Amino acid sequence: MKTKLFYIFFGISTLMISQNSEKLLPPLNPSFHPANIEKTECITDSQRQVVRQQIALNRQAILQKNPNAFQHRGGHPLFILPIRPKAGFDDYGYYIINNQVDHNLTPNGNLLDYECGDRTYDWGNGNHEGTDYVLWPYPWKRMQEEIMEIVAAAPGTIIDKRDGHFDLNCVNNGNPNWNGIIIEHSDGSQAWYWHFKDGAITSKNIGDTVAEGEYLGAAGSSGSSTIPHLHFEIYDANNNLIDPYEGPCNSMNAESWFVDQPDYYVPEINRLSTHNSTNFDDECGVVENTYEELNFEPGETVYFRIFYRDLQTDSDTHIIVKRPDNSVLYDYVFTSPWPFYTGAYAQWEYPVDGSWPDGVYTITAEFGGNTYETIFGVNTNLGIEELDRSNISIYPNPTANQLYIKANSQIESIILYDLLGKKVVETAPLAKNAELNIASLKTGMYLAIISSEGKKTVRKIVKE
Repeated sequence: MKTKLFYIFFGISTLMISQNSEKLLPPLNPSFHPANIEKTECITDSQRQVVRQQIALNRQAILQKNPNAFQHRGGHPLFILPIRPKAGFDDYGYYIINNQVDHNLTPNGNLLDYECGDRTYDWGNGNHEGTDYVLWPYPWKRMQEEIMEIVAAAPGTIIDKRDGHFDLNCVNNGNPNWNGIIIEHSDGSQAWYWHFKDGAITSKNIGDTVAEGEYLGAAGSSGSSTIPHLHFEIYDANNNLIDPYEGPCNSMNAESWFVDQPDYYVPEINRLSTHNSTNFDDECGVVENTYEELNFEPGETVYFRIFYRDLQTDSDTHIIVKRPDNSVLYDYVFTSPWPFYTGAYAQWEYPVDGSWPDGVYTITAEFGGNTYETIFGVNTNLGIEELDRSNISIYPNPTANQLYIKANSQIESIILYDLLGKKVVETAPLAKNAELNIASLKTGMYLAIISSEGKKTVRKIVKE
């Protein structure tokens, strides 16, 4: 797969003015940035045959040690999702599904996925034979952070394992040097998990068994790949290709192989964020600078972005920006005029002037039946987070009374602010675990600034 970003500058916004808001109109034409996946060659049939030959050798070695290792029994497995977010990940989403199994075996532009759509690809002499779960947004950054963990979709035995190959590939050219795992299930079917990050793989070896949901590795871009992702490919006991997703155009298998099959369209927002620049890094293999910013001053511009998953034409996003005192600054509906994309982002510009009061602003976006929220500040002490968010756990959040905070290192201080910038709680635990009683605080959102090892992170706390 290859990702190209290009830019279209048009859009439709319907503005609704609140009685207590100034007539500050947001841009009517947000910039639009789709992730366009180029349809190019993946692994060849001859290279797959080489993999099967190696699997046969591995199975022989396993049987020599354990003659009962492969006693086929039962029906086909039922899968859970083969990925999960890294522990501590607290954003809204981390992946999109770009490509499914191609059910039209006539190559070179004849596309058909299990739902009779074209969310797949082929090339001159081959077809895509798996499902691609792609990190989005910031795939290279999140690859290094190992945000997408690959897990066993069903229990089984490891029959092939590969690691040590370069994992920042940017070309789909049939490169056979992938990192990954192949698992055989109790009925003889196999799941191929490919393109792992180098070194981010289970310590278990060929012949070992794994349980459902057990960690296998982290997504990378090894082998024939142009973006960090998991390629998930399934075969039955007779080496027939299976599409685990059931649908009207799936002629490979009559029923789903999932315990709970995900929907075909999943219209969600993966991330809301504010930035200090229109720059967007998209160089293949390079960890992105996100240009994210939380604190702004008069004269600067807030560049607000929504990273979408499965954005469809005419879908609505209701966006509200509120001042620190909870009055409405912007209230508008964005109706997407753009074609369907599995992954894309839209950007609006909010120029900050002297009329903007100091404090913390909230942005909410309603999309696909869900509500999403982010914050930014004007003349506040919010800033770029230095402390790795994955090292801090906060729960339950929202909460009505007790709040628990755990860290991998000693927590030096915790300070809670309301949205007007007033300090409401301050404590110095000097321990890895802390407990706060916030029962006396008013219902609403607060900001927790947590310090550890001389670094800080800002987290939202919701008081019920």
